[in-house]
Amino acid sequence: MNKHLRNASIALTLLLPSTAFAEQESQMALSVGAFEVFDDNTAAEIGVEYRFSPQASAFNLIPTLGATLTSDGGYWGYAGVRYDIYLNNNWILTPNFAIAAYEQGGGVDLGYDIEFRTGAELAYQFSDKSRLGLGLYHLSNANIGENNPGAESLILSYSF
Repeated sequence: MNKHLRNASIALTLLLPSTAFAEQESQMALSVGAFEVFDDNTAAEIGVEYRFSPQASAFNLIPTLGATLTSDGGYWGYAGVRYDIYLNNNWILTPNFAIAAYEQGGGVDLGYDIEFRTGAELAYQFSDKSRLGLGLYHLSNANIGENNPGAESLILSYSF
């Protein structure tokens, strides 16, 4: 393992409260939002995501499986990981990454059937461990296709 990566991993592990990870269980998340939020072709989107419990053997990464559907007929299924950064007892910042299988439907041509979803969510965690979050993510093929316009989504999610 790269020395810098190892040191960063150790520092991150020491900074985060381990009890927060121990209390986490798998969650289901439902989301609504806007696809291509920064373009003229904005479409509504809805999604569902299953968030497994954090994996202690893999730096507490949270594996995810999800699906999203847009009002213009686009859809994608994805698998990825999330990582919770506890800002305090209630506020959680969660960067996330996934690989998606994309079908454009009547919407934007993102240039390839395989896309990468990268983003972050800021969520408030309630006493029952459910969360209400606001997320922004980018969907792009990372130039593996000839065309790579990318698209951004702004979503509101509730996980329980």
